[in-house]
Amino acid sequence: MVISVLYVDDEPDFLFLGKKFLDNEPDMIVDTMTSAGQALETLKTRTYDAIVSDYLMPAMDGIQFLQKVRSLYGSVPFILFTGKGREEVVITALNSGADYYLQKGGDAPSQFAELAHNIRLAVERKRAGDLLVESDRRFRKTLQNMKLVAFQLDNDGKVLFCNDHLLHLTGWSREELMDQDFFEMAVPAYLREKKKRLFQEAMRKGTISQHEEMKLLLRNGEVLDIDVMNTDLRDEHGKLFGYMCIGDDVTERNAARKEIKAWRNRYKMVTTSSGLVVYDYDRKNDRIIMSENVRDVFGYEYEQINQGFFQWISFVHPHDRQSTLDAFESLNKSRNGVIKYRFRHADGHYIWVEDKVFVTDYQNTFRLIGIMADITRQQEAEEALRVSEAKLRTANNKLSLLSSITRHDISNSVHAMQGFLALMDEYEQDEIGFFIKKLNEIGRSIESQMKFSHEYEKVGVLEPEWFEIRELLEKLSFEDIHLIYDFSSSLEIYADPMISKVFYNLLTNAKNHGKIVSSITVSSHYSEDGLVLSWEDDGIGIPIEEKEKIFKYGYGKNTGYGLYLISEILRITSITITETGIPGKGARFEILIPHDGYRPINENNKKTFPNVL
Repeated sequence: MVISVLYVDDEPDFLFLGKKFLDNEPDMIVDTMTSAGQALETLKTRTYDAIVSDYLMPAMDGIQFLQKVRSLYGSVPFILFTGKGREEVVITALNSGADYYLQKGGDAPSQFAELAHNIRLAVERKRAGDLLVESDRRFRKTLQNMKLVAFQLDNDGKVLFCNDHLLHLTGWSREELMDQDFFEMAVPAYLREKKKRLFQEAMRKGTISQHEEMKLLLRNGEVLDIDVMNTDLRDEHGKLFGYMCIGDDVTERNAARKEIKAWRNRYKMVTTSSGLVVYDYDRKNDRIIMSENVRDVFGYEYEQINQGFFQWISFVHPHDRQSTLDAFESLNKSRNGVIKYRFRHADGHYIWVEDKVFVTDYQNTFRLIGIMADITRQQEAEEALRVSEAKLRTANNKLSLLSSITRHDISNSVHAMQGFLALMDEYEQDEIGFFIKKLNEIGRSIESQMKFSHEYEKVGVLEPEWFEIRELLEKLSFEDIHLIYDFSSSLEIYADPMISKVFYNLLTNAKNHGKIVSSITVSSHYSEDGLVLSWEDDGIGIPIEEKEKIFKYGYGKNTGYGLYLISEILRITSITITETGIPGKGARFEILIPHDGYRPINENNKKTFPNVL
């Protein structure tokens, strides 16, 4: 920004030199005058950023010129530039409002460079002061217009400024309040002495409270609660000389808080005795008020669990979250309902809750009133009954199948053997080779059936355990087949103790039916439903029409029991298996393990909790 300078001196040589040197400055432009009178006439129609003046001039000297400028044009920067260096002249100049005093003489370039420097300093200080004044003006105007209490006190507690909103609230006029003791006028009598003493101590120590809640006495005797922010006011030496206060009327808010506290006490009385958690959710303001016994049920402090609906739903078990959201959404129509879901306790485990929800439109505000009950024991009992019934069904199915094998399959094989033995009597010795071959096949079939029965009766007998997949694979004999690992070496799955039979039968199936299998790749990836463990070979694959049949009992080219046994072992812990390979390019078995059925283990082989998405 260019600085405009008026240079006044009755010596033409100095005017010439001053203009030359200052005009060479990239940010200055200079006008020259030979007398103070001429300069004053010019100032009537034009303003300058700074004035430089000689001291000794005819008619009006530099100090008289300075005093005239100050009386007419305020704080425009003024530098006295003179050859006279008497002490009384310097003192008079500075007392009259000169920004700088510079004595002529010496090296001209250095002297005028210093003059330019002083001009810049004076102009910058003036501009900064103007900005401060303008900022203060705008600030006070803002305080006048906003709906907040604003007032300024000096170090004696007298009112130096107050805005219209304060006057409106208190009922005092500006003339009645200005320059009066604030504590005598606006602080209730029972607090007056204490508040004034604290104010005086703060002013003496030079520190004030930045935030407080005060009582404001109105002209009619009523008292309001004001939430106040205090800003200290200090002089250029850092000394505290008063402070500005800006506050908000929180009387109604405090009354509402008292009402909420009363409601909490009522909730607490009801819920503590019943063991239920009661909540009130204001959808418009996303605010939840809960009974304080939430700590007894869920382990959370009240302040930890009142942050709104999205925090609330984040505590719901991931598997229950969408159904719970859908259920809450449906309440817009049904107006009430019962929702069951798992809710995370503060220590990390989940509790089953039954949430009885009622919808209200109190004062045109959509609200949910809910009563939550811990039904974990009830759910566990129901789950235990379900598991027991499932085990009973499984046991009945096993007995039925084993009975079928014993009664039907083996019986058929024995009858066939008896038939071939009877026919052998009718043929010559050299013709019975065919019958011996058939009898051997029947014998092997009976042996396979008995072996399957022996293995199948073990499925589900023992409790499931955690097994490390890599260890299970390392116990198998792959012989000439190359095994490729593509999964975490520290991955465990929860399965029936017969799980080793699953991988043994998959390997046997690859050897017997894959024909040209040279490598098997075991890999894993995560899906929405859990962990997918893939077993993939490079053999001939499985025809499309057989993909769903291969897991049925008795279907297959050999015994037909292997893949069926695999599916039964996996089913004990809700694991499923499907074949997804491309015919001609190899078989691919995908084993889907539910989220709570797998987990990692650390390097020290310490067990961790099951994964939950």
